Amino acid sequence: AERSGTAPWCQGPTLGESLVGTSPDITAEPSLLVEERTTGDGRRIGIARLNRPRAINALDLDICERLLAAATRWATDPQVVAMVLAGQGDKGFCAGGDVARVIRERRAAMAEPGAMADAGTSYGDTFFRVEYQLDRLLHEFPKPLITWAHGVTMGGGVGLSVAGRHRVVTPGLKMAMPEIHIGLFPDVGGGWFLNRVPDEAGLLIALTGVMLNESDAIHARLADHVIDHDRLDALLAGLVAADWQAIGANPRAIVDDLLRALAVPEAQRPASPLRQRGSVIRSIFGAPTLSAIMAGLAEAAAEDAWFRQPLINLQQGSPTAAAVTLAYYQRCRLLGLAEVLDIDRVLAWHCLRRPDFPEGVRALLIDKDRAPRWNPRTADGVDDADVASFFVPPEH
Repeated sequence: AERSGTAPWCQGPTLGESLVGTSPDITAEPSLLVEERTTGDGRRIGIARLNRPRAINALDLDICERLLAAATRWATDPQVVAMVLAGQGDKGFCAGGDVARVIRERRAAMAEPGAMADAGTSYGDTFFRVEYQLDRLLHEFPKPLITWAHGVTMGGGVGLSVAGRHRVVTPGLKMAMPEIHIGLFPDVGGGWFLNRVPDEAGLLIALTGVMLNESDAIHARLADHVIDHDRLDALLAGLVAADWQAIGANPRAIVDDLLRALAVPEAQRPASPLRQRGSVIRSIFGAPTLSAIMAGLAEAAAEDAWFRQPLINLQQGSPTAAAVTLAYYQRCRLLGLAEVLDIDRVLAWHCLRRPDFPEGVRALLIDKDRAPRWNPRTADGVDDADVASFFVPPEH
């Protein structure tokens, strides 16, 4: 399929350690490191590295704006033949969007005397708009784009990593779309790329925040190659040494050949639980309603321990977010990326102004009491009309 239309929790870090915006970033360095390396034939490789390692490279407005500017420049520069996107630090590529800051801005504004109902939303609205603009640009990048995802890669980090034409993940990957825990939906184009995961496992990923390993990412069509993280320098050296001006040279083939030579053999990778359970996942998440999905997941969890944590995640997550996510997934099934990102912006606008997203971020990332007070508290209380209202564009 084309990339545009018309245009944990099974193991690994705890939620507080993995989810977005959990650590302050006090480095004096810029949030994005940008460099260019000249090839032997005089062309250039653009390299961008997310640089908030203390926050597992959580995306704020600054880093999104910087990356958008760099990628725009490289996309239009005829001397730049390829782009590489990676992340600094040992913990991971990107833990997602810094939604803690989004909600702190909202809380601070709401605390002011005489605050209006819409107070404090301008930062969040701008952040989501720029983030989705960046996602679309990377998906449509006209040259080879290599994304290099190591360790924790979640939420907005998945949105960046899956946008590459050549998507690398590393051994020990911890990939998830964990928005159910904070009252959000799997945005950054999730309605587009999750609908392309085999066996309806995209809906499992969207509704439960299940943790994926590197083999799961390959099976789910969210990655193309598994390469040891310490081989990144070898890839960069190969890109610099390549003959990009040779007669008949195919830039994408050049990159594919380099990546295949560095890849970890399939026999040395861990098993993929998603692949092993494909038929069961399809029978559960092919159901049309949330109640049927939850019943099927509970039945599977009684027989297979692997399903227990996804079930707990769904049961403890925001009931409204679960209902909105299911509707989003179903509505986006036949849409192109550009159309999905337009829907993302509408949903994000509403989430920022409804109770569950601020409450989920408060409970997990700000106050950290891990006791979100969802409104409504159970799936039975979610109104179909209210879910539909999330998809109505704002008047302005």
